[in-house]
Amino acid sequence: MSPIDVKELALEKKHNIRVSTENGSVTVYWFEDKGLDSGMVFFPYGPWANQVFSATTGSTGMPIMKGIPATIMPTDDKVQSLEEIVEKLRSGA
Repeated sequence: MSPIDVKELALEKKHNIRVSTENGSVTVYWFEDKGLDSGMVFFPYGPWANQVFSATTGSTGMPIMKGIPATIMPTDDKVQSLEEIVEKLRSGA
């Protein structure tokens, strides 16, 4: 996250963030990156990112993972482990 966004959200190191899109939401750790512009967030591929990205591929075979509007809020919620994410998917929750 950009330093500007970190300041605007009043994030502290003790906080995690909740990333929400029209496809879902997930709690993740955050890091400040001076190389990012305000309003832009880098979210690496993986099980946590898959909770907020769409399965739609736009006929490319690869899900669309750029330019997705998201809401980011500080939270005291814990970040789910990989095992917890997999169990959530198995249960259909």
